[in-house]
Amino acid sequence: MLNLSVRSLEVFVAVAESGSFVAAADRLGITQPSVSDHIRSLEARSRTHLVERRRGRSGQLTDAGLALLAHARALLSHASDLSDDLSRRSQSASRQVVLACQPAVASLLLPPCLAGFARDQPDTDLATLAVDTDTVVQHLTRGTADVGCLLARNALPSLPSDVIAQVTFVIVAAPTHALAGRAAVSPQEVARHQFVRATHRLGFGPQMNDMLAMAGIADAPVVARATESAVVRAMAMAGVGMLCTLARAVEREVAAGVLTVIRMTGEPMQMELRLAHTPCRRPSDTTATLMRHIAAHFAVESR
Repeated sequence: MLNLSVRSLEVFVAVAESGSFVAAADRLGITQPSVSDHIRSLEARSRTHLVERRRGRSGQLTDAGLALLAHARALLSHASDLSDDLSRRSQSASRQVVLACQPAVASLLLPPCLAGFARDQPDTDLATLAVDTDTVVQHLTRGTADVGCLLARNALPSLPSDVIAQVTFVIVAAPTHALAGRAAVSPQEVARHQFVRATHRLGFGPQMNDMLAMAGIADAPVVARATESAVVRAMAMAGVGMLCTLARAVEREVAAGVLTVIRMTGEPMQMELRLAHTPCRRPSDTTATLMRHIAAHFAVESR
């Protein structure tokens, strides 16, 4: 198989189309000796004369040169197509960004923000992974996600992150619950009543327990659990027990009067909403744009 460089083929085609070494040099913006070197290299590799050098015929192709010309044009066309395709793929890859977040963040906190990003950046391919806390961290540490947005009680070990919001949690119950309608209820009294809880995915359960303990509701009795948040809310509405959840998750039910917020004394229960990025590489322009958009959205929302 002949080992022919694309550049030498470009020079050869320029000689064939312009009719001389000098004209080819002018066309390509190189020196005439450089043109000669490329042609000699092609002839050495093909072991045949490709271009006439006799007076009066200089620059004309030999029979072998004519045969090569058709193939050279085809090869250069394919090389150009390949270059264009790789360039498009590179540009497309630079516009892709993977966002990993917990399901509650994906469904309750981010939709308005991501809708705005999609409107502002229509050429960006945004993939959102709704996964448990530990998997969010794994995606970021392995570099399979560019950005992470997750609820946490503390900083994320080994991951660069910033707090972009404080997210409030509430305790709700059916309107018929014994504590419903009370102006103020102590955490100790709340802790004596039964709870229903979601079976939290990996990594989030301990953070919920820590938040409840800090609020003074450690070791509250749990009467029922479910893997789906909608099922847990339904059990709370039915009076099975109280539920601790994101305030955003029960806004409609509270407004409709099918759940009521238990007004507990003390500081509001909150978790940090953290924005992180993979430490495996520097954020691309697209990644940085998404991170700025998310941070700005929650900065406005918290005012």
